[in-house]
Amino acid sequence: MSWIWLACAPVDPPSEADSTPHVDIPGHNECLPPGERYDDEVCVAVVEDQGRVATESRLKAPAQASADDPRLTDPEFLWMTGEVDRCVCRCCHTAGLGGAGVHAWDLSFEPVWVDSASDWSLRVFGGYTEEYEQTLPTDDLDRLRAWLDGEWARRDALEG
Repeated sequence: MSWIWLACAPVDPPSEADSTPHVDIPGHNECLPPGERYDDEVCVAVVEDQGRVATESRLKAPAQASADDPRLTDPEFLWMTGEVDRCVCRCCHTAGLGGAGVHAWDLSFEPVWVDSASDWSLRVFGGYTEEYEQTLPTDDLDRLRAWLDGEWARRDALEG
């Protein structure tokens, strides 16, 4: 029989210089005012708090976009991207921040991030499904849905 001896000793608390600054973790559907976005430090804290395994995104649109895709300069697409960027969903849906949500859609997917989203993911995004807690918490859902309608029409044209 072998014995293991454990010694317990008090640990000195970390010094002020060693302590990590506290980061307030926003709730799942929280958003900042238009034009702002959650910084990477907050997003990494959100991802770590959730404790989910990171995933990867893939092309889910019917065709790969080109680097000069007109959506990249479309004011409605830029508005919608800004809406996503100002909300906590940015944290779990941006590759490189470690979030598990990038399998559904990824803001880092190039050249056009929305091409990483399936039609079903876009329906969730626009609040057309039972997953209301996953709907983009925008102040202008009608505007978002109008853009989504155009995206689905574009996808149908690519497949047809």
